[in-house]
Amino acid sequence: MSTSGQEGAAKKTRKRVQHSCDYCRRRSLYLKRTFRRKIKCDSATMPGNRCTNCAQIGAECTHALPTKKRGPKNPYVQELEERIRIMTEKLQSKDLLTGYRLTIEQDQDQQEKSPVSSSSSTSTSTSSNLLSAAGGLPSISSLNDTTILLGDNAVESGPPLDLSSDFVQDRFFGASSGYTLMKKVYDVKTEVLSDHKIPPRALFQRLEYWFMRPWERASRNQQMPRYDFPETDLMLSLVSLYLINVNIFFPIVHAPTFKRLIVEGLHLRDQHFGAVVLLVCAVGSKYTADPRVLHTPEFELSSGHQWFVQVQMARKSLFEMPSLYELQCFCLAILYLIGSPEPKSTWILVAMGIRFCCELGLHRRKPEGHIWTLEEEQKKRAFWVLVTLDKLTASFLGRPSAIHDEDVDADLPLQRDDEEWTDQNPNPAYKQLSDKPSIIAAFNSYLRLCDILDFALRTLYSTKKSQLLHGLVGQDWREKIVYDLDSSLNEWISSLPEYLRSESGKNGEGIFAMQSAFLYTAYYHLQIYIHRPFLPKPSPRALPSLSICTTAAKSCARVLDCQRNGSVSSLPHTQYAAFAAGVVLLFDLWANKRAGIKIDDQHREMQSVEILLRVLQEQEAKSASAGRFWDMLTELKRGYDHPPPGRTNLGLKLQEPSAWKKTSRGVTTKLTENKTTTSKRSEHSEQTPPQPGISEIDVWSTAPSGFSYNEWVYYIEDMSGMGGTW
Repeated sequence: MSTSGQEGAAKKTRKRVQHSCDYCRRRSLYLKRTFRRKIKCDSATMPGNRCTNCAQIGAECTHALPTKKRGPKNPYVQELEERIRIMTEKLQSKDLLTGYRLTIEQDQDQQEKSPVSSSSSTSTSTSSNLLSAAGGLPSISSLNDTTILLGDNAVESGPPLDLSSDFVQDRFFGASSGYTLMKKVYDVKTEVLSDHKIPPRALFQRLEYWFMRPWERASRNQQMPRYDFPETDLMLSLVSLYLINVNIFFPIVHAPTFKRLIVEGLHLRDQHFGAVVLLVCAVGSKYTADPRVLHTPEFELSSGHQWFVQVQMARKSLFEMPSLYELQCFCLAILYLIGSPEPKSTWILVAMGIRFCCELGLHRRKPEGHIWTLEEEQKKRAFWVLVTLDKLTASFLGRPSAIHDEDVDADLPLQRDDEEWTDQNPNPAYKQLSDKPSIIAAFNSYLRLCDILDFALRTLYSTKKSQLLHGLVGQDWREKIVYDLDSSLNEWISSLPEYLRSESGKNGEGIFAMQSAFLYTAYYHLQIYIHRPFLPKPSPRALPSLSICTTAAKSCARVLDCQRNGSVSSLPHTQYAAFAAGVVLLFDLWANKRAGIKIDDQHREMQSVEILLRVLQEQEAKSASAGRFWDMLTELKRGYDHPPPGRTNLGLKLQEPSAWKKTSRGVTTKLTENKTTTSKRSEHSEQTPPQPGISEIDVWSTAPSGFSYNEWVYYIEDMSGMGGTW
């Protein structure tokens, strides 16, 4: 009894601090908001009422913060907290989608009336994303090639935290990054502490620098935009047209997954996937005559515009990680804009998309033994599609590329078709499981062709400063470079799979025939691109280069003529090739006429020019770029057979393109019938008054009216930057 009485007296005399110290209260508040856990304060049992946490960091243990009196919670807040708790449990459970549809239907009306907007779920909606939205932080030990910078006067307490933040989570930092250097130092520190059996401590983190503030999170919590999708039957039709005519050349989307997500209605819940669906419909609208795809009924050039204009390419929030759907949006938007009246913006969009890819580290090789997931493979494909579009826009506009070959060591896309790689069959095999040829092989072959193009851009078309830095000096360095490029082209053509060597698609109208025609068109276009710098200048290389260019141009015309009714001629790449081939042939014809040389192959070259004009003419109803190319080639051709009486400075008289005229054939006419829409314009452009004999006028006066010699050279030398026409 005496002992118990003494213990009771001691309890009465002990002064107990009722609350945690100021530091522990702040730290617990932060951890509770972010990770739903608290830290204990032992100031009541420690000498001098100084808790262990404050003693470890050398801080003064104070109890100055006033105690907040808690009243009853707002019922609305309690309801939100309960919903968040239930959603967190569902996300952490194995059966992720159990009851998901029912929850969406029940909450749909409440979300529209609720003052708190909720961001739409993305393809990477996991519990780690919820932590990052709350301002969480990553642990250095959990990162491979990424790291975070620590403060000098930060706080540490408790075991290492399992943190996650958009600041560095899954973002790429290269060898020159300060984060990478810091991680190496941190690894050394961890090794030293482990040798001395010192337990690891948490990261130094000062809340004011690591916690995302409400005004910063506000830009992330965007409401789901109200997209206006096509009718269901039209949308499914446009998706099929896109997959058949575009995705076989540029594998942007995984067809089985894409169609499954549309059926599940993800485009109605996820704003980024909804944007992908809209852009797929916009691109697919170029391959149908359905009048519902027209934004303005009178103009076929407006097809798909009503869906493209809904997609906002500029992000409001710069804190979020780029998602797969955003990368796909860049690819699709560029393909649509290349054929629009303002394709110059594609050069900027390509750079933005590649920057997002580099932020994810898609340009770097994965470590040995890495097992590719379906989403990772789709991201890699989107990156390589952006690389091809980068080379295309840079070469045509004569502007620098956003990324160069030496900056990339990523693996090429796996040669495995979409049907053999699904969520139900996630076997990470690197080759096709069946014996049939792979559709992806054509895209990989095109990537190797783009490598040759990139080398030509950085040598033959580089600045003098760049040439000096790369040792491109002397009399014949260009000839050596051209020889190396020609050798690379020969190796490339020899490396093509047998089923892709059917030039002009002679094996039929199947997928491989169209892919073969696409590759050969790009091959001949690159041949012209390599030898084009020698055309306007008298040099020992000029004569063989002109012969190579004209031969390649005629071959290009032959390939496109065989695929006029297919999807190859409607791609922007082939339209550029048709324009370049036509200019080269007309240059050869005009140059020989100027020199008074009558070539035996003149009729065949003019036939090739007519073929190229027809190819562009059939596509101008849906592509403004094709219409502009037709106008420029027609101007170069005008006056060749019937030279004008004298030179004039009036230039080409502007005519209304046939695509902007409402003809009697209506908007439901098939695209293959477009070749008759501008026949009257062709006949009008060739009508000229009686002309004097060739001996009575100066030879150069037979050049296109309104063009001086310098302007002619400008057309040949600088097709890459058409100035005001682009």
